[in-house]
Amino acid sequence: MPYEYLDHEADIGLEATGTRLEEALRDGVQGLLALLVDPETVEPREAVPVQASGDDPGALYVALLNAVLAAVDLHGMFFRDFELTRLERVDDHWVVEGTLYGEPIDLERHAVEIEVKAATYGGLLAEQTDTGWRLRCVLDL
Repeated sequence: MPYEYLDHEADIGLEATGTRLEEALRDGVQGLLALLVDPETVEPREAVPVQASGDDPGALYVALLNAVLAAVDLHGMFFRDFELTRLERVDDHWVVEGTLYGEPIDLERHAVEIEVKAATYGGLLAEQTDTGWRLRCVLDL
């Protein structure tokens, strides 16, 4: 499994791994989406662009997860999939862009899991290992 949930007092940690940073970021978003709603109950009917930036890969991870949460609230949608379309280091910061696929929230069909308020810098970890990347942060519930 490319992502896992970590116990953390009243919150929950989200760790994502990948052979490349792109994969770890993508899998972290997929982990967040699965935490919000059962992805099998969401149809990928609409595409919503999302972007984030950060000074380093850890800050980028937190910013991307928060951008996804903002898209859920702003568009009133749940998402099933995330496609990362751009990851680039620009001068002294990182930029990521992607597309979320989902549909408007329908509480009669969507199996809501957990309400996540924000991704935080608590327990933040971003490291490149022999096998790839590992990203970790704490989600405020």
